[in-house]
Amino acid sequence: MAGIPPHKHCLICGNAVREDENFCDEVCESKYKSAQRRQQILLIVFVVLMGLIVLMPALMSLKG
Repeated sequence: MAGIPPHKHCLICGNAVREDENFCDEVCESKYKSAQRRQQILLIVFVVLMGLIVLMPALMSLKG
């Protein structure tokens, strides 16, 4: 393996990139950021829904 220079692989497509990079181009970086943003939104929605499910019985007992 002496002929292979030190490298990493793109986090999205798996192409070889330099050691100091994470993505092979702007398209892959954009896809990664978009997926992260979508994951954060889903986490927030999940937390809000779980909070409502946990608090719903307490809110219902206050009204009734």
